[in-house]
Amino acid sequence: MPPRRRRDEKPLQRRLMRFWWRFLLVALVLYIGYTIWLSGAYRSTEAFVAGQCEAVAAPPGPEDMALLPEGTGLLPGAIVSSQDRRDRAAPGALYFYDMSSRPGRFTRLELPASLVLHPHGLSLFTATDGQVYLHVINHRSSDRHTVEIFAVQLTVGAVPALRHRGSVASDLFIHPNGIAAAGPESFYLTNDRGGGIGFIGPRWMHMMENLLQLSRSTVVYHDGRGARVVADNIAFANGIEITGDGSTVLVGSTQWRMLLAYTREPNSGMLLRSGSLPLPGGADNVRRDANGDLWVAAHPNAFAFIGHAMNAEKESPSIILRLSRDARGAVHTAEAFGDPGSLLSGASVGIQRQGRLLIGAVFQPTVLDCQLDTGKLRPIEN
Repeated sequence: MPPRRRRDEKPLQRRLMRFWWRFLLVALVLYIGYTIWLSGAYRSTEAFVAGQCEAVAAPPGPEDMALLPEGTGLLPGAIVSSQDRRDRAAPGALYFYDMSSRPGRFTRLELPASLVLHPHGLSLFTATDGQVYLHVINHRSSDRHTVEIFAVQLTVGAVPALRHRGSVASDLFIHPNGIAAAGPESFYLTNDRGGGIGFIGPRWMHMMENLLQLSRSTVVYHDGRGARVVADNIAFANGIEITGDGSTVLVGSTQWRMLLAYTREPNSGMLLRSGSLPLPGGADNVRRDANGDLWVAAHPNAFAFIGHAMNAEKESPSIILRLSRDARGAVHTAEAFGDPGSLLSGASVGIQRQGRLLIGAVFQPTVLDCQLDTGKLRPIEN
């Protein structure tokens, strides 16, 4: 009797390969579906205002704003970062929004003729002697980014003036988005993406980061002499703010739809992750008011925002949240503003002073000037 032939193992190997390929395909589909769900693709936003808002014609792309300190005889108002993001070759500018009346009035601030500004995030710092400093992210080109530092000259009854003190550059400024001034020349900034890898350029790598929820964003601290990364592994780090006592740095993660808290070491500027708070949308800019409350602009539907970025006619919903602490230290989240996009698309910042809420946008040449009734804010379960 001839010996029995050994069973061919190749069909088994092929079946195993097919199983693993199917498994990976299903896992990828589920992961992409989860990413789409997390990005709020199917979420809608109900129109809601805890008060009354008035639309004010503004310079293009009033993406970030910061309130100037109050003082006797000084004009109340905010400095506004303006950039037409549908025509990035066009230079941007800084404006003062006078809040002595409602609605207010925009005045363009003079800058040195040699300074070409494409501004993004900005932040103010008041020194112990009362001198105010302004830090502004400047996208000089697609791969060169600086922080411009100004001394703000405040005069009774007059629009503030800016004196340029210099530019700060670093290889760690990969694609800065938000900034929080920590001193006259020191600051934290967020890189909302990582750099390119190998043959994959920064633009394609950024698309992969968003699609696959990769955590390649960083927070950089510049102490006036040099820069270093003080926090990493964040998915699309966006807005950033420092608490009034300087002990905590708060970072908005757009992709994770949460606010991250970091304990700050004041001498070295180093950060240690200490907590997080989920949000009902992708966090954009974070602003602190005189009471210590945080005001967060968020995008509930990331896909709608992408559509709005590609086509101005498409609407993108927005919400403005207030985060406050009670006497026991518990954080409470409340909605001050919500809009499906008909009033303002892609709101990026909300700043509040004495019941007056200003809302800016990434693209639209519009600012909402709102009178709030804080008793009508709508609580949100965290």
